[in-house]
Amino acid sequence: MSISTNIDQQKIIDALRLLKPDGRLFEIRILQGKQTISGYFTDGEKLLKELNKVSLKGANVFYTLNQIDESCYSREQHDCFRSCKVTTSDADIVAYNWMLVDLDPVRRTGISSTAAELTEAYYRGLKIAEYLRELGFSAPVMACSGNGIHLLYQVNLANNKDNISLIERCLKALAFLFSDEKVEVDTSVFNPARISKLYGTMAQKGSSTKERPHRMSRIISAPPTAEVVKKDILERLAAELPQETTTTRISKKNAFDVEDWLAHYGIRVKDIKSWKDTTKYVLEECPFDGSHKAPDSAVIKMPSGAICFKCLHNSCRGHDWRELRLKFEPDAYDDKTLADDERINEGWKQYKAYNRNRQDIAYTNAPAEQEHPEKMFETARDILSKPREERIYIKTGLVQFDKKAGGLAKGEITLVSGLRASGKSSLLSQWVLNAIDQDYTTVVYSGELKDTRFMNWMYQQAAGEDWVAESKKYEDCWFCKDEAKGKVAEWLGDRFWLYNNDFGSNFNKLAIGLNEIIKRLQADLVVLDNMSILDLSDITTDRRADKWDQQKLFVETLKNLAMVCNCHIIFVAHPRKAAGFLRLDDVGGSGSLGNLVDNALIVHRVNRDFLRGYRQDILGLPAISSKKKDEDEENGYDLGGDNCIEIVKERENGLQDLFIPLWYEKSTRRLKNSPLEKMVYGWDFDGFIGRQADEIPPF
Repeated sequence: MSISTNIDQQKIIDALRLLKPDGRLFEIRILQGKQTISGYFTDGEKLLKELNKVSLKGANVFYTLNQIDESCYSREQHDCFRSCKVTTSDADIVAYNWMLVDLDPVRRTGISSTAAELTEAYYRGLKIAEYLRELGFSAPVMACSGNGIHLLYQVNLANNKDNISLIERCLKALAFLFSDEKVEVDTSVFNPARISKLYGTMAQKGSSTKERPHRMSRIISAPPTAEVVKKDILERLAAELPQETTTTRISKKNAFDVEDWLAHYGIRVKDIKSWKDTTKYVLEECPFDGSHKAPDSAVIKMPSGAICFKCLHNSCRGHDWRELRLKFEPDAYDDKTLADDERINEGWKQYKAYNRNRQDIAYTNAPAEQEHPEKMFETARDILSKPREERIYIKTGLVQFDKKAGGLAKGEITLVSGLRASGKSSLLSQWVLNAIDQDYTTVVYSGELKDTRFMNWMYQQAAGEDWVAESKKYEDCWFCKDEAKGKVAEWLGDRFWLYNNDFGSNFNKLAIGLNEIIKRLQADLVVLDNMSILDLSDITTDRRADKWDQQKLFVETLKNLAMVCNCHIIFVAHPRKAAGFLRLDDVGGSGSLGNLVDNALIVHRVNRDFLRGYRQDILGLPAISSKKKDEDEENGYDLGGDNCIEIVKERENGLQDLFIPLWYEKSTRRLKNSPLEKMVYGWDFDGFIGRQADEIPPF
């Protein structure tokens, strides 16, 4: 077999540029039967030159994943291949660069995968990537090793015992959640000196047959920039691995019959899977949310006898076996103290919510110790002893904002403003779709649009360019195809609720309805578009209150609602003036709205007025002259894009004056991070995969 059929030189170069940038040292190890040869390189071209000198018949080629101590470059296999006893060990690794999630189809040892087995691993990889995205991970580099699928996440961790344990626990957590009799997450690839398939080389395991052929390894997809996964996100994944101290441990003598318990309470089992002495009872639907269908929720019995419950959806994160059992057996643990404490403290938790001393918010259940004024204050030690409150972020899809701020934090409110036709409504409905795609529940008030018209716009955004058509009656007018509407509506399901405008625009009545539906649905995101449509006249009985006081009370009410109900609320406020370069002080009455909210964003239309104001007010440059536009672009004065989101205020990290350009796609009403961005929502995911056949590895 000629060398050209064993390697793809361009794929090797592309892989090294992505995984080993900036001349980073790496070892290439070639395994051929019982023989091992090794070489250390910093340059892809030198590697190719040496590879062409080696016979790769029946050989498998690997590279080191992580950062090697530079002194190893002085070993005898410097820029060449040698049969050496000394290769890279764990002690030679300075730091982790990548966490490898290796998905291996279950089969006999020493043979290649079939197309069906490899495809199963591919779809499992997509599911894991989606699950990790909800945990806060960035998009991975996805690759085909020839026989399995790799997900590569960039990390930046020193090589020490704690971090080795962290990577190991992360992989074990994924194996616990996703491994079965068809595909396994390899939990052995956590060690620092781990080698992995060099993409662009042939995987040659066993004999190459029609059913089980040798295949070329390659990178399938990669994000524009690989973002480093922060350590606290990795810890969050590692915590998904059940610990014996937090699960129900049953002795063999008093073994708990899971199947009998599930049948007794009518919890339907879709499938029973076994994997390494672990039994997974895949439920037809999640007991906490019936819209979460198989195989996303399961009761799992571990080898020790410990029993766990897990649902892969973000909204069910935190539900465990104890909570599931108590749902059907309230006296299962006979632990009344916990229930009493929760009941007693419920009023106090609401009191702690931000209420701005509102006199019309009744409170009669403060703890008895509040009779003592000194108890109103705490020391730093008191606060430090409290359990840490996890901040939950809803990703907006704005790459720069999500990267810098994390997204929209639950318990906060955001003000969105902009001149007419700047794209506010398109942006907000897109955020709603992105939230639903992350399995969050949303509630929307749209006072300006009739419900059918609002939904037509949302269908258009959710559908994407493959499911829209141009009107034959009106020029440059697009609509969602009928065959997609039903599928989108089914996908939205009970996670999307739109206010019926027939009930009027009185804010007091709306607030009562919002309070009820948010609590009933445990809604995560609420959008009010917009403040100017709402009737705020009876928000207070104080006759001295003017329009600006009413707006202030409106925001305070939303703030209280967001914190008590643990949701994120976005409201639109139109500016007082209708032209020029919009600033936050132009929004609302006294400018106090910007002080009250957690985040403030302004949506701009990138036109001549905006560019003039951006140059003068933000960059401090003269007004646009007769210079050519390409000179502005060369100097970085032209942001690009059709619209622009300005982050005026972001309380948590102090972001401001951040301008994010977006490109408007007229056929779908979408605002995209780049002209070539392809957004696919969950309702169309399987269809999208089918239509992109040439982008799927030829398994």
